[in-house]
Amino acid sequence: MNNNDYQDLPAISSHWLIAMLDSPATCWRKYLDPQRPAEEPTDAMRFGTLVHALALTPKRWNQEIVVSTADRRTRAGRAHWDWLKAQGWMAVTPAEFDRARALVAALQADPAARKLLTGGRKERTIIQPRASGLLPLKGRLDIHHEAKRQVVELKTTWNLAAVETAMERYRYPLSAAFYAEISRSLAVHFVFVQTREPLEVAVMTLTPAQLATGREQWQTALARFDACWAANEWPEAEPGAPDDDPLMVPFSPILAPRRFEIPVGELAL
Repeated sequence: MNNNDYQDLPAISSHWLIAMLDSPATCWRKYLDPQRPAEEPTDAMRFGTLVHALALTPKRWNQEIVVSTADRRTRAGRAHWDWLKAQGWMAVTPAEFDRARALVAALQADPAARKLLTGGRKERTIIQPRASGLLPLKGRLDIHHEAKRQVVELKTTWNLAAVETAMERYRYPLSAAFYAEISRSLAVHFVFVQTREPLEVAVMTLTPAQLATGREQWQTALARFDACWAANEWPEAEPGAPDDDPLMVPFSPILAPRRFEIPVGELAL
């Protein structure tokens, strides 16, 4: 299953729950509104996808990614890149490709990272059904070491020194605890590689306390999602509401513009 097919699955991901911590309306706008515009990946997102493909699925990266020498500064070059995108390809430049290969080499040169990135099921999609009337949960794990009950997530970063701040900013503990739940894993490791010189690598394993905090966050956000789904109310956050604990932010009673239905049938992986 490719990433586009995964994104289209009618199920709740950790990203949906993270958006719920901002407000239900944020979750609606980003992931549920049928009229939402397609998200355009940034250059950093494209590069991260390329590194993932080369590091995790080196024999399959060229099934969705193409290296293009067309010059995007010219009209003909831009037209060619637009054509590749319309055909479903993610195009990268030769310089981006070489840079990504250098990052993969750095990952392989680090003993701890190499051990975590070796073996396991790569880019595994997991669907966890729930009770009737509730959307299932979904997750796409970079690597699932099923026998060891471990999950490994690969991340690119511009500044390795700011990783701990990024962990909180992007709510990695919530995602980690969510992945641990749906995969029945006991440990979640993050492998970071810096995209600028020097190409340094760091491995972080979430502590039990971090996983417990993340679990409380995603379970609370999921309960709020289920309530909003049942009532079809996706309210905004109150202006000036306290932001020290996003789970306690009060909401104003704003209804979604219309009821939407996502058909949930049998999901084939």
